Amino acid sequence: MKSKVLSLSKVIFKNSFQNMETAKEVNNKKSKSMIILYIFAFLYLAGIVGVFSNSLISELLKIHQEKMFLGVILLGIAGFVLIQTIFSAINLLYYSKDNEYILPLPLKPSQIVIAKTNVLLVTEYFIVAILGLIPLSIYGILTYANILYYIEMVIVLLIFPIIPILISSLLVLIVMSFAKFTKNRNRFQLIATILILVIVFIASFAMGNTDSSPEELVQMVMKANGMVELVKNAFPTLGMAIESLTNVNIGIQLLNIILLIATTAIIYALYVFVGQKLYLKGAVGNLYSGKKNKKKIDEKKAFKNSTIFKTYVGKEFKILLRNPIFFMQCVLPAILFPILIIGMTILGINEESNGQTIDFANMFINKTSIYIGIGILCVIQFFLMFIYISVTAISRDGQNASFMKYIPVKYMKQIDYKVMPNIIMTSIMSIITVIIAGILIKADILYLLLILITSIIMGVFQSYVLIIVDLKKPKLEWNSEYAVVKQNMNLIWSVVISLISITVLIISGVVLENTFNSFILTGIIALVYLLVTIITRNYINNNINKLMEKIY
Repeated sequence: MKSKVLSLSKVIFKNSFQNMETAKEVNNKKSKSMIILYIFAFLYLAGIVGVFSNSLISELLKIHQEKMFLGVILLGIAGFVLIQTIFSAINLLYYSKDNEYILPLPLKPSQIVIAKTNVLLVTEYFIVAILGLIPLSIYGILTYANILYYIEMVIVLLIFPIIPILISSLLVLIVMSFAKFTKNRNRFQLIATILILVIVFIASFAMGNTDSSPEELVQMVMKANGMVELVKNAFPTLGMAIESLTNVNIGIQLLNIILLIATTAIIYALYVFVGQKLYLKGAVGNLYSGKKNKKKIDEKKAFKNSTIFKTYVGKEFKILLRNPIFFMQCVLPAILFPILIIGMTILGINEESNGQTIDFANMFINKTSIYIGIGILCVIQFFLMFIYISVTAISRDGQNASFMKYIPVKYMKQIDYKVMPNIIMTSIMSIITVIIAGILIKADILYLLLILITSIIMGVFQSYVLIIVDLKKPKLEWNSEYAVVKQNMNLIWSVVISLISITVLIISGVVLENTFNSFILTGIIALVYLLVTIITRNYINNNINKLMEKIY
């Protein structure tokens, strides 16, 4: 059985990532330059994570709350992996093209589930390496940890992410087992994904919700490493992981490592047991369920007069909204994350203790502080990392992208139309985020309006930059919509651009805090991004013919 699982894991892994290698499509010089760019992007991400970790740990050391850093990082890994795995698991387990070839083979359901879960684990480890390995290593350096810490750190980073992956995958297995009862496969995929995300967010909020009063919070701050208690119980094995890395007693450290491994092994065994019972129901039901509805074309609606702008942008939105994978990967985060945040915010405010905590914090907040504006803009930029509309605008058309070269519409106009959905979705996310911030912080309305305008301008800039990335290296040859998003290295630039903007915002706030007031500084940031947006668009316009060469 082990040899079959291992062989199947290798095959699925190679099949999932073989389309990412596109070096044969370009000459060696261009291929090397792209490799250098990707290395630079990864190094930049690592650098940002490193600098942030160093600053945060240094500040926490001053108030003797350094253990809180471990809790935040590990909890962040758990949360990120939980959400990311939902999208990955539902596509890999049920919507992967290899299911058509794997399901008829003489393989046990448990073998298929284990092999596909192995692939999920390996892919998530790449993210964990950046989000976990670098920060925890810096923590060890700054706290003068011994060699045992680094050994346990590697074990924790290998074991701790497994349970979040299993939880998300198990939810996917349970919900997708009802696939055979649906007649519309695409609609069911969308509903299933939203349902699982809502369940995860509600469960996360319930586990993370504490009844601590402001006075108890103050006591935690006064007690050495007391703040870590706020997050210790937010995830089942988080306390074990933190204790294994921080307890001064080596015996307790090793005991917690053993408990972490044992708990993970038990949950893994339960996952495989349940998974083998449910997997075939959903996989077979997904392959053979659904029926195509033939609709009569309404000629009056189909051929009614409309502007080019409305028709073209409408076409882009239809591609995004009607294709479940494009919708879930490119659009859904912009809609769902803010809605879930609003829901949790309302629940949090309604909780008496949480409401008191917010009021307590508001007593010490300057309502027009530049850090209010910088903080809100940084949160918006973080959300923008997950909107992949512009960076896949050309790739989504696939081999139909050549359509752009044959219609009587100027190239630059088509680029403007293609980035419009990204601009609209980023603007919606910005509006929702600013409204939430206004409710929580009760900041000055005019200041919030200026922050909103600045965030929209930054979103427009990012939309044009990311479509340049897609124009320079479009992914036009694909046999699955899943490959456009999950097997597309261009998406890393969405993260890089957001992190560059976050860096610029933080540096601006720190360096110019005493030079300009918050209104003027936020206005300067808006004007700078407006200027670079105009320069970026002019660059596209002046080089449009060269940029369009990759479209065929």
